[in-house]
Amino acid sequence: MDWFYWGSLALVSAVTLQLTDRRRWLTGHLTLIALVGLALAGYRSVSDQASPFWQFLIVGLKLAGYIILPIIILVVAISFVRYSYRLLHKEGWHLHYTLLAIVGLLLVLMLVSAVINGLTWHWQWLWKALGLAFILTGYFTFSFLAYLVACGTTRLGRIGPIDDIIVLGAGLMPDGRPTRTLSYRLKTAAKIYRAQREKDHHAIRIVVSGGQGSDEVMPESTAMRHYLVALGIPLDVIKEENRSTSTAENLRFSHALIVRQQPFYRAVMVTSDYHVLRANILARRLRLNVYGMGATTPWYYLPFAMFREYLALIVMYRWSNLSAVIILSLWYVAWLVKII
Repeated sequence: MDWFYWGSLALVSAVTLQLTDRRRWLTGHLTLIALVGLALAGYRSVSDQASPFWQFLIVGLKLAGYIILPIIILVVAISFVRYSYRLLHKEGWHLHYTLLAIVGLLLVLMLVSAVINGLTWHWQWLWKALGLAFILTGYFTFSFLAYLVACGTTRLGRIGPIDDIIVLGAGLMPDGRPTRTLSYRLKTAAKIYRAQREKDHHAIRIVVSGGQGSDEVMPESTAMRHYLVALGIPLDVIKEENRSTSTAENLRFSHALIVRQQPFYRAVMVTSDYHVLRANILARRLRLNVYGMGATTPWYYLPFAMFREYLALIVMYRWSNLSAVIILSLWYVAWLVKII
């Protein structure tokens, strides 16, 4: 396989998508493919012309990789379990807080089964099952890394003059105050508002978007408005959208509110850094000229938030991911029975 050709093709495709519309998860996949392809092309070029010393060093690095990779998987798995435990202890019991622990336990089970099967059982059917499990684990690991890359690429680009800032809700405390995650979004929105006012000197509206949940004492938008006023933002520039219960509704209802006063507007939406990619994808699907800006996420909440966001993307692209899983499984079965 010509890794340089495929890596270069992926790189050109990624740059093209980035320049036309950066609100895509596919850009992360193509960028990652380009990096892997070009790295393998460079490795092949070096290894083919390397001296005996360098060839010995390359073999040593390969062996180290085979030894270190299972250790890395084990460390990641244990970290997932420990993090879920700490999150449950800090935030209280929620079923979705156990997702990382479940994934970690499955990874540990895979490694332990491989070790025991290699030492004592020697079951061929188990090796075959573990082979498929590791292939699918590799696929979802690759797509998660693509999510991390796309989180960066989707935020690249200059911000021109804007008319509106849309702030997406993120829950309230029992007493009606914004959660720490939401407070970071509001502080970022206030910072953008002041910077744009100083730069362009024209009126800017802030749309706070969020309805009232069953466990909340007021609509999120109302608490957000109070918080922004406390930060020194003028009350008359803040507009409330208090019906939405999801990111898609945040964008759709905010757009309906803005377009009544200004049919053609330029806006940014403020959300958490881990959430910018999916919010951008939804804005593109709704054909809105809105691009996301990321606010800082509390450090203790970030690993869980990123994992949950990745799962949300898997569900959003469920048919593509299901097709990939089926194709990989069929390819593996065909390889086992020597059809290919």
